[in-house]
Amino acid sequence: MLVRVGEIGKPAFQLRPGEKGISVFDLEAVAPPLSEMEILVSFRDGSVAILIDPQILKLIGLQVVLVLGSDDLPQRLRNAHAEIRPGDEMTRKEFKSSLRELEEHVD
Repeated sequence: MLVRVGEIGKPAFQLRPGEKGISVFDLEAVAPPLSEMEILVSFRDGSVAILIDPQILKLIGLQVVLVLGSDDLPQRLRNAHAEIRPGDEMTRKEFKSSLRELEEHVD
């Protein structure tokens, strides 16, 4: 399972100018597995954990690439950091459209 850190009332999967992907954490990438709470304590108050089934990403044509997280994060989170990226040969416009579709599949 993947976790995206977001804010209530704001889109969770909005790509900003210059970004190549959307940051997420792979709960199973480290041992023992991460918990949602372990992730959230490293972010500002009011942040929420949005769970994402990686199978949904595949169905939409997106991929997950492990990318070492920011130096600001604890080492376990750095190691479990990944990005949702466009599928092969997907244009930026198609990627943004797929991210909007992903938004509909999460609570």
